[in-house]
Amino acid sequence: MRSFPALLTVFALSLATSYGQNTAPPAAREEAVVGGRVIKLPAPVGYERVDGLNPDSDRLINSMLPATHRYLARFDPPKNSTSANGRSFNAQVLRALENREIGERTFSEVKQQTKDEIEKAQDSIRQEIARASGKAEKALQDATDADTALSLSDIAMLGCFDDAPSSLGFTMAMNVAAKVGGRDTKTRGVVATMIVPVNGRLLYLYANAGFNSPADRTWAEQAVTAWRDAVLAANPRVEGPAAGLLDFNSIGRSGLIGAIIGGVVALAALLFKKKKAQ
Repeated sequence: MRSFPALLTVFALSLATSYGQNTAPPAAREEAVVGGRVIKLPAPVGYERVDGLNPDSDRLINSMLPATHRYLARFDPPKNSTSANGRSFNAQVLRALENREIGERTFSEVKQQTKDEIEKAQDSIRQEIARASGKAEKALQDATDADTALSLSDIAMLGCFDDAPSSLGFTMAMNVAAKVGGRDTKTRGVVATMIVPVNGRLLYLYANAGFNSPADRTWAEQAVTAWRDAVLAANPRVEGPAAGLLDFNSIGRSGLIGAIIGGVVALAALLFKKKKAQ
């Protein structure tokens, strides 16, 4: 079994970007394809896109995400940045809706239903998150070949911070604990989520941060809102069809689970990087 310092190095490097491996054309780094449609995804200000640069990192992170979701893009601070406080961004899509035409009108008609689903289903959400975090833990164990544990606790909804006609923003906080080779480390994190239709496809945008003070929550909410505005400005505005018989009963719950597990990946990287630096 690998030593603890070696495991830290393996995990940190697997989640860090290998910047010399980027072979994609620059234009492609600002795009993602959802249901056959090209979506422009400009990087948040001060951040760089990191998915697609390191295949091993991508495989590990994708394996930790619930099967209901797919990563579109991940963004980290520039390499060697020391002031990011575990902050990162990612964009996801709900697989069941990838090929559905969902524009601004479509989402506005079911937004309240989505909000209600998030608020009323927190107990069942916690149970599903427990199962999903177990999958993330196994993926981490397989990748590091170690006695590794990853757990979530005190998951809390902090409320909605955005209720625009065609988007919905909500924030969560949680404790994340990791164990490698008998060594334990813990942190608290915050995840700000924005559900928004972009060019006729429904996207989930996330800003993740270590949660050390109320300022971290404020940063996450403001940062994901600014990113939403930049993404919308870069894409055509699509009204979309009426919601009709589109089933949104579980969209809130699925989105919440994906948000938390996506945040856990970023927070786990922060845990291991902190321990490596000690």
